[in-house]
Order: sequence, then C-alpha cells, then structure tokens
Amino acid sequence: MVTISFRAGGAAQVNDAYFGKIADERLVKKDSILFFKADAQSRGKIGLPPSIVKSLAGSYDAEKNTLTIVRFNYQGDTTYVNSMWEKQRFPYRGDVVNAYNDGPNDSGGRLGAFYELETSSPALALQPGQTYRHVQQIFHFEGKPEDLNVISKKVLGVELKAIPKL
Repeated sequence: MVTISFRAGGAAQVNDAYFGKIADERLVKKDSILFFKADAQSRGKIGLPPSIVKSLAGSYDAEKNTLTIVRFNYQGDTTYVNSMWEKQRFPYRGDVVNAYNDGPNDSGGRLGAFYELETSSPALALQPGQTYRHVQQIFHFEGKPEDLNVISKKVLGVELKAIPKL
C-alpha cells in the first residue's frame, strides 16, 4: 500500500487521472495523507503537485513485512514537467512525486507486475556548465510489524494499523 502524506487540506489537488480516474476502492485520500493500492492489478498513477508535496513517500507490504521509504530533496520549486499523456496546455505545471501501479491497459496488455514511487527534479533551463542535483534516497526495511510501525509512525506519520485494507 503506497502511503504519501501531504500538506493539510490538499486532498483535492492530488492528481488521480493519469490513465483515467482511480476507483475509490483503490485510493483513499484524507486531509493530509493518501493510501493507494499498489498490487499490479489495476493500471493507475497519482501525482502530488508542488503546492501540497512533502519530501517523503512510502509503501508497506503487510504480507512480506516490508516498509519502503522514499526521501527526496524538494526545496520549494514550483516548475515541474507535466507528464500527463495528453497535449499540454501547461507543460510546466506537473507533479513532484508520483506513484504508478501497473495493470492491464485498455487492450489487455501490461508492462509487468510492479509499482513505482517516483520523484522529479524541477524543470530547469540550465546554461552550459550549470548543474542541478536531485537526490532521492530509498530505504527498505524488513522486520516484525511492531518494529516497522515505529519507523512508519516516526517517518511517515502513520501507524501501520491505520493503513486501510483496500
């Protein structure tokens, strides 16, 4: 289950229409946290814009007792590439953090059995010799649920038992 916290009051700004609206039984958005079912059974993608993003995302696999934390260096930038699959009216009003869940597409094909937690650097027009560094760190923890709960509560701000069973 993908778990992403965001700034309070930002639930309406979560983009859940990349490949068509995600069904309510696969995505729960609360005031400052969302839960997205990542089981590789239904194709969908969500994104959080700069206005609500925090620099953390995570996922929890209760069957394998695995907690994944993604931390990245969001620094308040507001210009991100819009990666919606459509002609872009606003190509630089994109999302900072995304989660993709694979599943069958409209013709029944699929890429594979996986999900992704993605982060983006800002869209920058760098001059020759100019650089920008985007840092993303991924931490995988395996262990007893009570131990993983301590990490989840401290880092993501959510207890594992509060994650809905979608």
